[in-house]
This record gives sequence, structure tokens and C-alpha cells, in this order.
Amino acid sequence: MGRANRRRDWCSYSTENTMASEKTKKILQGLQEINKPKKAEAIIKPVSNIYGEDANGRPIYIDRLYGSITGQHELINKNGKVYKGKINRKRRLVKLKQMNGTVNNVYSVCFQTTDGRWFNNCGMPIEAPKKVEEDEPVDTVEVQKTELTPEEKIQIEKDLLSKLK
Repeated sequence: MGRANRRRDWCSYSTENTMASEKTKKILQGLQEINKPKKAEAIIKPVSNIYGEDANGRPIYIDRLYGSITGQHELINKNGKVYKGKINRKRRLVKLKQMNGTVNNVYSVCFQTTDGRWFNNCGMPIEAPKKVEEDEPVDTVEVQKTELTPEEKIQIEKDLLSKLK
């Protein structure tokens, strides 16, 4: 037998006669799953993130902050990915000059990310304001219990019976 034949025989011998247990097969299959390339998440760039066009007519994307009616905010970066950091709500003092010449001071909501970006109440990027205050805390509503405990029920019945006598 030639050297190449012996090598081929040895390879076929080792694969045919070695019987892997079910557990080993599952582990090997799991390892194959790990090595498979992961599917990239679809990046969706909202149309509202477009802020004009460049000289070639391609859209220019900006970072944009979106809010929901529940008070949660989500920042979509210009590359279409969602910002994972914390977004802090602040308020700034804005001076509005009226047509008659009077100046009114108004507080406007703004948002700051942990990496230092600022957004106005419309979700558009702005320069960092000079004077900023923490947003006033929202009053918490106390929840009243609707069901009485057994001891409270007994006490109410005792009071009711004592009034009947």
C-alpha cells in the first residue's frame, strides 16, 4: 500500500469507527451555529432625519430625538442606529421679544444625552444652552387602595352593629 492510500484509509477509519454521542453532536452543532455569520440588523433611516441635500443631491441625515405619549424618548443617530445611553430632560430660559417691544421670559424643555449632545423640544439638535435648570419633578399621585383587609372589614361590621343597638 502506498503512503497516500494508507493516509486515506486512516482518515476513513477514524471517521467511520468513531461514534460521537448525542451530547457531543449537539455541542458540535451549537459550535457551528456560533461560527455562522450573524445577520445584520436592518438600519432604517427615517425621512424626518433628512436635513437637506448636498451638492450631489444626496440627502444629509442628522441626529433626531423622538418622543412618545408615555414620556419615553428615543434618539435615532444619523447612521440610523438607536442611541443606547441616557437622555436627561432639562429646561432653559428663553427670552421672547414681542412685536410691541416687550420681552417675555419663557421656559422651554430641552434634552441632553450623556455624550453631551443637546436637542430642543422638537427633537432637533441645538447648541448647548448657557443657562439650564433641571426639569421640575412631576408630582406623584398616591394610589388609594380599593379593597379592605379582613381586619378592616371586621372593624367596619363591629362599628355598624354597635350603631344598631
